[in-house]
Amino acid sequence: MDELPGVELRHLRYFLAVAEAGTVTGAAARLHIAQPSLSQQIAALERRVGAPLFHRGRQGMTPTEAGQTLLLAVRRAFGEIDDAVSRIRGAVPEAATGLCRGVPLPVLDAAAAAVGEGVRLVFSPVDSARQATLLRSGELAFGVQRDPVDTTGLLLRTLHDAPLGVVVPRGHPLVRRAREDGELTWGALAGHRLLWFPASRAPAYAAAVLAQLSAHGWEPETVVDVGGGHSLFRHALLSDDHLVALRPQAALADDNALAWLPVGPNPPRERLVLAAAEGTAWARLLEGPEHGRPLDGTVAGGAE
Repeated sequence: MDELPGVELRHLRYFLAVAEAGTVTGAAARLHIAQPSLSQQIAALERRVGAPLFHRGRQGMTPTEAGQTLLLAVRRAFGEIDDAVSRIRGAVPEAATGLCRGVPLPVLDAAAAAVGEGVRLVFSPVDSARQATLLRSGELAFGVQRDPVDTTGLLLRTLHDAPLGVVVPRGHPLVRRAREDGELTWGALAGHRLLWFPASRAPAYAAAVLAQLSAHGWEPETVVDVGGGHSLFRHALLSDDHLVALRPQAALADDNALAWLPVGPNPPRERLVLAAAEGTAWARLLEGPEHGRPLDGTVAGGAE
């Protein structure tokens, strides 16, 4: 608009109204402004573009050749503006969402369902231990993390709650023992080491799970799985019959080389929660009869 100083969007809107109404009187009524004022605005626009825009006659006002050229451009410009506004209003906002490790795909779907179709979750890997700080600072809108977590200033909604089981190769002696005895008990795990994760990623969760295992009489030596990927996790178990892991059944997906064995009594449970900072628009999406921390005191199990 640098070549047309003084021309504003309202001048073009006035021009379009007169062209469509065919008279200043009709356009003024549509725009809810006084007729003399509208006539002055059209005259001012003609001076600024340097050409008459309307033929004025007893039957009304019709665009001149210059007016037709401007009319096409104005209609095209307003159409593009309307389209842009419609796209903006219809665009789905994105929400940065921290994701702890080892979360099965159905849990991601459950998180999306919890916030509704009006928001698209954009996941990025963030350890459970860091999520609370990033949620409170606003760097994250949501966080998928394992319970127990620091709930100060956070609103939680449970996404997934499943028992923890023992993971071993399919040919492992514990598989035969579970088949023969009908179930696997904690005593059968004596002498086995636990493939574990770096506790710094989720210290509260790590302490809670190990404490529950100790209460069951199993205090295993832990082997830290530094890599964290499924391929290295799988390789470690297949290479050592005295090494076992604890995972929910869903974490194995379709890995036919590994077996999942329920263990009891009272196995730990993996509880994954969706968190948002209280008082935010994101938290309001989670408010409802199903949100909040679990009511029982069972600790979670699984990967951090």
